[in-house]
Amino acid sequence: MYNMGIWKGKKKQRNELESQRCPRCLNSNLRYISQISLIYAPAKIYCPDCGYNGSIFVDVSADDEKEALQLEMLREDFPDLVEKQKSAYELAKNTLKDKWHPNQENNHNILRAWCPFCADVNVVCSICKCPSEICSKHATEGLIGKLNDMYNDEVELCEVDSTIYNQIIQQFQNIFKENS
Repeated sequence: MYNMGIWKGKKKQRNELESQRCPRCLNSNLRYISQISLIYAPAKIYCPDCGYNGSIFVDVSADDEKEALQLEMLREDFPDLVEKQKSAYELAKNTLKDKWHPNQENNHNILRAWCPFCADVNVVCSICKCPSEICSKHATEGLIGKLNDMYNDEVELCEVDSTIYNQIIQQFQNIFKENS
């Protein structure tokens, strides 16, 4: 997750500094201009990569770093995989057919099993076409994230909260209808 922060001017550990990025170019090559931080005037930073000069930075979590590295490796090792993603329409259609069936009573798929959206991007959420209202941050947010918080790893979809289940179905059907 990206968070904005104000540079406090305090010395940081090396790994902490590397998680703080320029808000313009997102590079971690930040330098102090002024280490003096007053009550109303935060310390200034400078980014030699793009010339940014100010007090605001972006804090990048370890998960974002890991995902960005994974995406970079995928692009290098399997460029066709990253470039040949399926359309949201096709993925929604497959998802409704293969995992999130409109008839919940007969749906014995496991909640935590990958859906076609996840499989399409090898769980690299930053390039996934699934709307964040349905699922994001490795199924910890959105409607699917709510279900994952409520149930254990092996629960079948026929056993989950029907209100949330129907909201997910409706969202996937909307993607399908918008593009057909």
